[in-house]
Amino acid sequence: MREERFIIKVLEMHYKQGMSQVEIGKKLNVSRTTVSRALTRARKEGYVQIKINYPEGSMTNIEAVLEEKYELKEAIVASDRDGVDIQDEVAFYASDYIFRVLKNHMTFALTRGVTLQKMVECMAKDVRLKFLKVDDVNVVPLMATTNVPVTAKKSYRLAYSNYLMEEVARLINGNGFQILAPQYVASGEVKQSFLKEDSVKEVMDMAKNADVAVMGIGTLDQNSAIVNANLIPVMEFERLKKNGGVGEILSHGIDKDGNVVKDEFEDRLISLELDELKKIPIRVGVACGAYKKEAILAALRGKIINVLITDDSVAEYLANIEE
Repeated sequence: MREERFIIKVLEMHYKQGMSQVEIGKKLNVSRTTVSRALTRARKEGYVQIKINYPEGSMTNIEAVLEEKYELKEAIVASDRDGVDIQDEVAFYASDYIFRVLKNHMTFALTRGVTLQKMVECMAKDVRLKFLKVDDVNVVPLMATTNVPVTAKKSYRLAYSNYLMEEVARLINGNGFQILAPQYVASGEVKQSFLKEDSVKEVMDMAKNADVAVMGIGTLDQNSAIVNANLIPVMEFERLKKNGGVGEILSHGIDKDGNVVKDEFEDRLISLELDELKKIPIRVGVACGAYKKEAILAALRGKIINVLITDDSVAEYLANIEE
């Protein structure tokens, strides 16, 4: 009973009084290691049980399932709330994640996307900007420049990577860079000429060596922002679909297993190769909506992303699908 009394004393001080292990050690004249061992033994022998009262709408259980099933560093799932657009919720969580991982002397890369545009808008409204102190952060795109047609909606103009990249750089007082080449060119020869330009190669190399990449995950149908913005002829995407494409990342068409669809389209696309993208330590996929579930699944199967930020309906589908 004497030994148990010490354990109970430690438990009372730690869990009820909120004292740290160091503080308890000083109070009881024992080492921090002795306190730690007492807490460990208390849990093993049932003296203390930890119960978490999850708030309504908590998605931590399904997040844990996704993390284990798809070998993710982290899964972040937004739950549907009355009166709140689920895309706005996903954008908020993406913004929150960025604030959490930003560090000095890092390179942060991103792509286009309407959800990413909303993410940047969330960043601009976040009170943490007033206290954010990060130094020498480079912000780069993962793909070349997109010249949105005059006929395209303003929302599509604001959703493209050069604008988003410059806006993020401005918000965090970072260094913004652009790839001064079109995303989609006339031929493979033109593409190779651009890639040999020092100004293009320099930024592409920065993107390859990024610490964090944040990207949208697109579809190959009428819901695609690229199709709706008239950036690339619809026939290009129709052909990618016929060749097995279910989605796109960095404008690369991918099949159900996350492999790049072999097509002449690739010869004219100036964008970081997916094999290069996979070498970036943190690769965040931000996408939501049931219509994107197959594309998101493909990105997970292909290990293209290792952090997923999505909504609860997509999460349920991903958690329950048989692999």
